[in-house]
Amino acid sequence: MAKIVAPKKAALHEAEEQLSVAMADLENKRASLWEVQDKLEKLEKKLETNKNNKLDLENQVEQCTKKMDRAEQLLGGLGGEKDRWSQAAKDLGNSYTNLTGDVLISSGVVAYLGAFTSAFRQVFMSNVISDVNVLA
Repeated sequence: MAKIVAPKKAALHEAEEQLSVAMADLENKRASLWEVQDKLEKLEKKLETNKNNKLDLENQVEQCTKKMDRAEQLLGGLGGEKDRWSQAAKDLGNSYTNLTGDVLISSGVVAYLGAFTSAFRQVFMSNVISDVNVLA
């Protein structure tokens, strides 16, 4: 019986040694796997963060594009306003230049025509205005 058991015990001992070596390798491989999984998890988190940043930047680009379009429209509209205000300033300058003469003529009309009736003043002024338009 010792002949039968002794080789089996030796084989068991050898198998246990191989098992311990295999288990040590397995633990090393598991540790390596956990490290790789941790790295992968960190990279996935970083990827998600970068995707969110990309979306934010795309939204900002879209908003800036819309703002630029609106600004260009506003500047285009203000260009027309500049022309209108320039013409209004020119007209106001002409009115200011003519102001002294207009006041002199108005005071003369009031002083001269004040004694006459309203109907006569209207007829007289319409004749004067038509004569001025003919001269102009």
